[in-house]
Amino acid sequence: MTFLHRLLCLAFISVAIAAHGLAAQTAPESEASPSEETIRGWLRSGEPRLVAWGAHDVLAKGDSNLIPDLLFVASQWQTLSPQLYSEGSKLPRLSPERERQRDAMAAVVDTLIQMKGTVPGETLRNLAPEFGNAVAVLLGRMPVDAGVPLAFDFYRAEENHAYGLQYVSAALLALHPPPGFTADLLAKTNVYATVFAILPGSGGIGVGGSDDCGITSDDSQEGWPKTGQYILSKEKSEGAMLVVVGIDPIYAVRRETSHYAGDPCSHVALGPNERVRLIAEMLGNPSKEIPWQTRVVENIEFQSMEQFKIDLLAFVEEQQQMHRATAEALESRGLLEKWEAQQSLPLLRLSLSDERGKGAEPISKDSIHLPDRVEWAPSPY
Repeated sequence: MTFLHRLLCLAFISVAIAAHGLAAQTAPESEASPSEETIRGWLRSGEPRLVAWGAHDVLAKGDSNLIPDLLFVASQWQTLSPQLYSEGSKLPRLSPERERQRDAMAAVVDTLIQMKGTVPGETLRNLAPEFGNAVAVLLGRMPVDAGVPLAFDFYRAEENHAYGLQYVSAALLALHPPPGFTADLLAKTNVYATVFAILPGSGGIGVGGSDDCGITSDDSQEGWPKTGQYILSKEKSEGAMLVVVGIDPIYAVRRETSHYAGDPCSHVALGPNERVRLIAEMLGNPSKEIPWQTRVVENIEFQSMEQFKIDLLAFVEEQQQMHRATAEALESRGLLEKWEAQQSLPLLRLSLSDERGKGAEPISKDSIHLPDRVEWAPSPY
């Protein structure tokens, strides 16, 4: 074979390989049933759309032999750091390339969930900031000895804003409380008390409110497979997966989309009421309500500054007596140490609203000495 002939052969082979690679990158969906080796190549290609198609086809084929490849891809995920967000935007947005990488990883995580893969804790830590709901589903499946330490970390990592994951973690911990969890759960329970100063005989004032939380519709992108994303809910619906049992079971609903826009907004978050419910569960009687509420309204008739101060502090003491009773009950069950029970009362946040009308003597909050675990908060009204 002449040198020129060999060059022509090499050129032909190079063109063929390039053409095959281009076909794989432009239309993997056209291959009705790709081989295991082809799917493995897509998963490990590093090209986001191919990775997404690879994950999609692993699930379509139910090929458990490829779970190690999915786990390898998931283990390579690097949390998106703030400097990767585009500059000049009021809302944080990723570059198109990073969005595609996130879309691909969402497909990988979905397939691991559907294939019941066991994902190592360190991988879940890396995935949690971007895929909190999906990580919550995977966390709920972990054995207790491995899941509890990881759940405790997720519960305390409030800065990542994975609110659903934090709630799921707390619900799991309430079933198997590690040292320090109960004290933290109780101490970080905020009780919001709105105190209205009213004229004698004027009657009371009540408050109300509502909140709403929508879920965006599917945002498809051409040439990408539809994969599952997860919505956490306290309501059991058709096809929902149970994530955590307990006083308020938590479910996950899967919906299909080809573009991952972040965890959808939901009411599954660890708010004050949820904390109180978990405390009731740990006390061993979930059907019995805790005798205090996390939102309280108190009307105090103002006759003099001294009288108002006395009545306000009497209201505060009444609330804290109930808080102390709960702490003592937890201590009696071995869920709090004695020193924790004394220092872990809920934080009572007082908002003062003066409803006496114009010309009334201003109420000086500075002259009212509040006890420990009580503080003034801005009035929302």
